Amino acid sequence: MRSVARARALWLSTVDALVGCGPRLLERWGQALVDAGQPERAILELHRALLRHPEAPWLHFQAGRAALAKGLLDQARVRFAHAAALDPDEPSFRFALGNVLREADRFDEAAGEYEAALRVVPDDPRVLFNLGLVQRSRGRLRAATQRFQACTEARPKDARAWYMLGVCAFEAKRHEEARAALEIALRHERQDVRIHYQLALVFLALGQEEEGQRRLRAVIAKRADFAPAHYALARALSEGDPLRAAHHFKEALLGQPPVTRAHLDLARLHERGRRVAEALSEYTLYLRHHPEEAGGPVSRRIQALQAQRSRLPAPPPGPFA
Repeated sequence: MRSVARARALWLSTVDALVGCGPRLLERWGQALVDAGQPERAILELHRALLRHPEAPWLHFQAGRAALAKGLLDQARVRFAHAAALDPDEPSFRFALGNVLREADRFDEAAGEYEAALRVVPDDPRVLFNLGLVQRSRGRLRAATQRFQACTEARPKDARAWYMLGVCAFEAKRHEEARAALEIALRHERQDVRIHYQLALVFLALGQEEEGQRRLRAVIAKRADFAPAHYALARALSEGDPLRAAHHFKEALLGQPPVTRAHLDLARLHERGRRVAEALSEYTLYLRHHPEEAGGPVSRRIQALQAQRSRLPAPPPGPFA
């Protein structure tokens, strides 16, 4: 595909060299360069084209795509915003701008762009799905559920939409609904460990401890570095089997993405075993990852343990004292 895109870009550049291109052909040229994996050249050529045609929205759009391919999110946002200002009724511009704003955690603005796109294409599953993600991030589970439900109606085999529908139901504590949605997601995508993991959490929430733990072990067998599964299994084991729980908490810290909250759980396990020094170490490591919590409950717990340690009798001298 890349070779075809490169050939297309070469052809379009030749045409541009021979005749004066209009903005639409220049836009197609920029698109071909981006698709061919040449975003730097696309940025340069589209900049030149925009000097000639500053009011061409599709040129701004392709310049935004080129910037996005280079990881230049602010530049991409500005280009997509220009395109949307020039043609407010083109949903592609609104969708692209919404995606960049969502990546920047500007959820309210992103939602506004997606909603503007839906006024033109009300059944577009891509826009519905991303708006659902934004609404979930804003804590609006009911609205997010409606969007994901609309996605499943438009695309009944879309595993991602069924998965997110299950996640929203789980977060709303509607566990049987979550189970039903996640099982449908698994019918369409058996390999995604996130679906298996979420379904395991549902079984734990339903009180089916053995089944939940079994499914978490199956997730870990599929992907040994999946940190959230290690963490969930450790939490499930922490009361009855603290030794194995500690192992999985440590794996949660080493896996991807690391679950830094495991430092707190390890600290509490050490406190239960009266290992004060180890507990202090884990609390301190937690605060290194979360400096914004300094001065809060964890800091006060560290102070209490330090005071407790200072009152403990000194250990007997070792053999090399």
